[in-house]
Amino acid sequence: MENRLVQDELSALRASAELRAVTDSIQDYAIVLLDPQGTVLTWNTGARKIEGYTAEEILGQGFERLYTAEDRTAGRPGTLLTEALRTGRAQDQGWRVRKDGSRFWADEVISAVRGANGAVEGYARVTRDLTRKERTLLSVASVMDYAIFMLDPEGIVTSWNVGAERAKGYRADEAIGRSFSIFYTPEDQAAGRPLHLLRRARDEGRVEDEGWRVRKDGSRFWADVVISRVNDGDGNLVGFTKVTRDQTERRREQEQLRQAEERLRLMIESVQDYAIFMLDREGRVATWNRGAQHIKGYSAQEIVGQHFSRFYPPEEISAGKPERELEVASSKGRFEEEGWRIRKDGSRFWANVVLSATRNRDGVLIGFTKITRDLSELKRAAEEVAERARQQSVASDLGLYALQTAQLAQVIERSMQTVRETLQIDDVRILRAGESAPPGARTVRIHAPEPDAEYGFLAASASRPLTPNDIRFLQAVANVLAVAIARSQSEEQLRLAEREAVEERGRSDRIQEALLERDEFISVAAHELRTPLTALQLKLQGLESSGGLPHPKGERLGAAVRQTARLARLIDRLLDVSRIAQGRVEMATEIFDLAVLVRQVAEDYREPAAQARSALELQVPEKVEGSWDRLRIEQVLVNLLSNAVKYGEGKPITVKLEEVGDVVRLCIADHGIGIAPDDVDRIFGRFQRAAPIRNYGGMGLGLYITRHIVEAHRGTISVASKLGEGSTFVVELPRLSRQAVAGRDPVSRAHA
Repeated sequence: MENRLVQDELSALRASAELRAVTDSIQDYAIVLLDPQGTVLTWNTGARKIEGYTAEEILGQGFERLYTAEDRTAGRPGTLLTEALRTGRAQDQGWRVRKDGSRFWADEVISAVRGANGAVEGYARVTRDLTRKERTLLSVASVMDYAIFMLDPEGIVTSWNVGAERAKGYRADEAIGRSFSIFYTPEDQAAGRPLHLLRRARDEGRVEDEGWRVRKDGSRFWADVVISRVNDGDGNLVGFTKVTRDQTERRREQEQLRQAEERLRLMIESVQDYAIFMLDREGRVATWNRGAQHIKGYSAQEIVGQHFSRFYPPEEISAGKPERELEVASSKGRFEEEGWRIRKDGSRFWANVVLSATRNRDGVLIGFTKITRDLSELKRAAEEVAERARQQSVASDLGLYALQTAQLAQVIERSMQTVRETLQIDDVRILRAGESAPPGARTVRIHAPEPDAEYGFLAASASRPLTPNDIRFLQAVANVLAVAIARSQSEEQLRLAEREAVEERGRSDRIQEALLERDEFISVAAHELRTPLTALQLKLQGLESSGGLPHPKGERLGAAVRQTARLARLIDRLLDVSRIAQGRVEMATEIFDLAVLVRQVAEDYREPAAQARSALELQVPEKVEGSWDRLRIEQVLVNLLSNAVKYGEGKPITVKLEEVGDVVRLCIADHGIGIAPDDVDRIFGRFQRAAPIRNYGGMGLGLYITRHIVEAHRGTISVASKLGEGSTFVVELPRLSRQAVAGRDPVSRAHA
């Protein structure tokens, strides 16, 4: 019914003066009538303005000349007529061609015009130039989608189309003869807006407006309105044309977009850990968020409009770095780097920067997005970790040098040089008992093996504050010095025992041989110390077992034997540390009963445990076979049991061995002094101790060696401890080593 009304209305007005007056007054729309074959029958002012042809040039011509060559080749004009014939209307957006050959983006609606008998008499074509507006402003366009009607000079409605009825809800008989102010809201009516718009259209020729309008049922819709003045042949005002389109949906979408942009703006504004801001194409700051102010120190009022190069150090500005970054971001889409940046107060911070090019829908560069994060704290932490690793490596090298150097003076000189070069200081010295440290110097103890004893202090003075890493490094150097001094004193005691044995027994030949061996011992490198020391131990033990010496020389001989055993253990541990550091610890696996070995080592420690008033309890199964290095596993048992006896405070010690699937678990627990939580993670490190050396002795190497032996067997070692309640060391070993798994070769070798 609605379509029939459209056809009747167009047929009645087609040749009328009113139709010509209406269409000729409209300049924003090309309104054209076509015959059934697409020949142009009418041509209004808007068509002449938009498409460039005069009526004389285009009437009688086919409308396909208004399309691009590619559209004509593809048969697009005919396709649109066919669609309008089939469905009543065809809507399209695309490029159209003016008389001068230039192109414009058009919104076009072609509606079929039918006569009283329903036969198609032609087509109405309405076109609007959207080139300078967003193409989404008119997403659906047709005659029925526009309210197009006439007003007399006083604003009374004189004509009404179906589009008007559809948009506003009034039928023609309800609207014609009434003031067009009925379509405005009460507040607009009270403000006199309808008459104001008519006066502007009268004075200016046309007026365009957007705002709320009211339908017949009282509902409101957002409308785009164009009111154009209509003149007679003499230029006198005869009325107005009014074209209205419902833009409610577009306004809703725009409002949603505005709200989304506002949410994004608020989100960016709330971020304080990242500086997020926009630059224009030349690099000037266009936006500024709270994070940017927090990181860089500028307020938005201070920085917006300024060039972003002020965030760069002077040397980078001189080198043109900011401009190069813009070039890279523009050509590649983004630029990222880490480097120094400058705050408002002139201080520097280490930043991660991402610069991204921002383009519009047509791909035209409109600016850049810049995101900056302050990584100063992360950089400082990374540098601190790297410095600690460097210092640990230097301390390890010094320890190996001390192990390989017999002369204490050389070790001391190298230690002083190492501290000076590593910490970049000039004043480092060893303080003996009673000496005062220089003002402002930091000191660490050089612990002696005896309880509550010390060799002195290592003092360092620096113009800068020493960091915790620096103090730990000084302590590591002091520990190396302590080992060197203890070794030097042990060697001196050994020489004294040898000299006394020579004088007492008169065995000049054997004494001469011992002296020659001693000279060889002093001259060889540190890794060869173990062989002559073993020979010396056997000789002293032979002296002791031959009947001994009278008091007090016998006691001194016994002390020498104990010192050589202690020095042998120390050298073994130091050599193990050297081998571990160089990856040269060799493993000789064989299949044996671990339960037997545990009972044997525990039996060896029953007497030391009894002397320490600690009961030794075994929980060992009858048999636990596997493939391991017997001597190395024995070394693990000795280290752990000796620690349990040393730190057990006379309380019971438990040794438990059990099988858990393919893993063997060994637990050695004491109820002694325990380990502080801060020390648990470091006691397996080289030269690390949880208890003061002056109270318990030792160099902090046993657990370090133990850990590497266990890990060489593909096992794990851990400790659970509470200060004052004791410690439990847990060792888990695969039942078969990797050598045994490969071939069960009892004499195969592996490097840990």
